[in-house]
Order: sequence, then C-alpha cells, then structure tokens
Amino acid sequence: MQEELVSPKKRLNNRKRVEKWLLKNQRYINITAIEKEISAPKGLIQKFVKYDKKINDKWIDPLFMVIKGFTSFNLRS
Repeated sequence: MQEELVSPKKRLNNRKRVEKWLLKNQRYINITAIEKEISAPKGLIQKFVKYDKKINDKWIDPLFMVIKGFTSFNLRS
C-alpha cells in the first residue's frame, strides 16, 4: 500500500541516491547486514555493486530508509 503513495519521480530519485551511495561507500559498509536489515535476498547488493545487476524496485525504498537512518547524525536519540 505504501508503494502506491510514492510518486514515480521520487522513486527514480531515491533509486539514483541509493545506487550512488552504495557504489561510493561499498568498501566501508557491511553489505550482508544491510540485506538482513531489510530482509532482502542474500547477494542483492553485492550483485549490484560487483556485477551492475539492477536492484528490484521493491527493495529501493527499504534500502533508502536504512541508509537514511544511519547517515543522518541525529543527536537526539
């Protein structure tokens, strides 16, 4: 249901941001932990980073939320 509320333009923007961030920070992150966090299939991010395989649309929003969660330096928590 939430997928319907996200506009196609925003989804494309989120995809670009997620893909760019993953490629830029691949050596600093634990890819397996991120996949487990969103219950994604094992190797989803690895295949994108290493073999340029497209990430399915349904995983972009969860990835975006996880990345957004640990990249914001929130002092209130």
